[in-house]
Amino acid sequence: MRVIYKHLLNPAICVLLIMLILKYSGVYAAGYDYTRQEKGIPQLQDTFELAAYMDGIMHTIMDEHRAAGAVISIIQDGSLLFQRGYGYANIADSVEADPQQTLFRIGSVSKLFTWIAVLQQVEAGRLDLDRDVNEYLESFKIPDRFEKPVTLRSLLSHTPGFEDVLLKLIMREDDDIPSLEEYLKRYMPRRVTPPLEIAAYSNYGSGLAQYLVEKVTGQPFETYADQHILEPLGMESTSFSQPLPGPLANRMATGYSFSDGAFREEGFEIVPMTGAGGASTTAADMVRFMDMLLNYGQRDTIRIMDSLSVAKMKTPVLTHAPGMNPALHGFMDTSPGHVKVIGHGGNTFLFHSQLALLPDHNTGLFVSFSGNDAGLAYSKVMKHFIKRYYPAEDPPPPLIDLDRDYLEGFAGTYLVNRRPHSDILKIIGLMSRMDISVKDNKLLYKDFTGEGYLMPAIDSTTFWIAETNTFVGFDREPGEKAQRLYLSDFPIMAGERPGWTYNQGLHIFIVLMTLICILYILIVWPWLYFARRLYDKKPRTRKPLPLFSRTAAWIATLFLTLFYVLVFSAAGGEEIIFGIPTGIKIGLFFPLAALPFILLMIFNSVYVWKQPQVKNLSRIFYNLTTLVYILAIWQLQFFNMLGWQY
Repeated sequence: MRVIYKHLLNPAICVLLIMLILKYSGVYAAGYDYTRQEKGIPQLQDTFELAAYMDGIMHTIMDEHRAAGAVISIIQDGSLLFQRGYGYANIADSVEADPQQTLFRIGSVSKLFTWIAVLQQVEAGRLDLDRDVNEYLESFKIPDRFEKPVTLRSLLSHTPGFEDVLLKLIMREDDDIPSLEEYLKRYMPRRVTPPLEIAAYSNYGSGLAQYLVEKVTGQPFETYADQHILEPLGMESTSFSQPLPGPLANRMATGYSFSDGAFREEGFEIVPMTGAGGASTTAADMVRFMDMLLNYGQRDTIRIMDSLSVAKMKTPVLTHAPGMNPALHGFMDTSPGHVKVIGHGGNTFLFHSQLALLPDHNTGLFVSFSGNDAGLAYSKVMKHFIKRYYPAEDPPPPLIDLDRDYLEGFAGTYLVNRRPHSDILKIIGLMSRMDISVKDNKLLYKDFTGEGYLMPAIDSTTFWIAETNTFVGFDREPGEKAQRLYLSDFPIMAGERPGWTYNQGLHIFIVLMTLICILYILIVWPWLYFARRLYDKKPRTRKPLPLFSRTAAWIATLFLTLFYVLVFSAAGGEEIIFGIPTGIKIGLFFPLAALPFILLMIFNSVYVWKQPQVKNLSRIFYNLTTLVYILAIWQLQFFNMLGWQY
């Protein structure tokens, strides 16, 4: 007996016995990983540590991104580990954000419900993933621009080849809201690439999928989602209705913008394509939704879809390049290089959300922020969450050295292929850019925000960002420059090397030269005229520009000036998405009005050049101005601003 007591008093054995007792008594969750504990990696099951860490992260990120309120839920193995609200649902009434009660808009996370509805109808035999969507459509058709048709498989994977459409993507409550069918007809995007060849995120594609569900079921999507997804899962605080019905509207978090150091209340945002981004929900309801997805379509005894359909959502449709995450059937694969992460992000102007699943760890996280400046907040939450609880344990990939001349073939600007092509917002494409340069025999990658990362090579076309464990791949033919750029954790878009017509420096140069010519004609010409009248008493051997030539230039300049003043003063911010401001609508008239006078300037440029009595500098300036104004008109035509293209 003394021997037994002696061994029991051994500290190492005591610790081992305590751990065994705790483990088998259920104090530690079944998923507790002792190997990870030995490596010093915090465990999600340590809920006190989890709460303390997430509290710190959430408060810091909310302050940094000026979020008014936020909610978060974390589950693992079917158990809720952490759920909390932060800040306010309504600041004026001091209503705190409550994960059980407060509804947040979840933007494109709504698409997961749409894809589930689609796959439910595939199970029922009413929809086919590989059938031409035009076979389901009656009142309108998708143009047959390419040999391959648009199919539901291409819609689920964001590979239908549509340009991006931003106009009226979100509307206000007091706007004239079109029906889904009217919206799809009116704002049909142009097809720019063949289906299933390259991914380019498409809200329109999701709205079209929603419409197909409505067509084959005979129900509005809001009703269908209630009956076949939300009610079976007990998601009583979730709705696709816009605006929300009374009981839920009273619990809806207020959307806020932030300006002049204070939050300002904004109205309820309407997403005409409801299935693409119109849902409102609570963090508690999203726990039910995540649990169902992690459990292959079933929660408790309720199954809303076949397990094979959930597996299908995780199945690749397209992989852009070796080492890149695939485009899936509905889920977004945002995995860093060492851990599988699938789900969906979602943004309106006022709310920013993410649902992330780690299927290999049976873990889910949902987070949502309110506030127009919180667009990057949820990605930072995920970054910190992954870094702490699922850090990279494997050694970094082996690196290779590449010749600097070879690396120069990757350098340049790449525009995101998700951009408008055929309407007035085409100019936005110049802003959605990634820049690659060579530094220290490595590539320097600058993302959309301008943040830079050095990327060593792991093979001849793939590079590695150590800070985020992200891989960057390129399409590059031997002896040629790279034409496309891919991010491993962003598989539903690509970067494309633009042609010379998209050169940002060229367009800045044209605008600057146009403004210089305008200022010279409007300010210097009058000053020179009066200066000569007042102070130049000697007879001049050279004549000024003919009055007819100057008049044409004056009128063209005046019209271009009115255009730039009206458009620049009315543009800016997200307001243009809600609808083209009146100032821009009026301003678009003046380039058309300037056209006949620019044509007269072309004629006069030839005429004045044949007049030796006209000063050489005057002739040169007039010809240069004519050329600049021709380029300005070309630029406006290129960006769909010559006329009313919206």
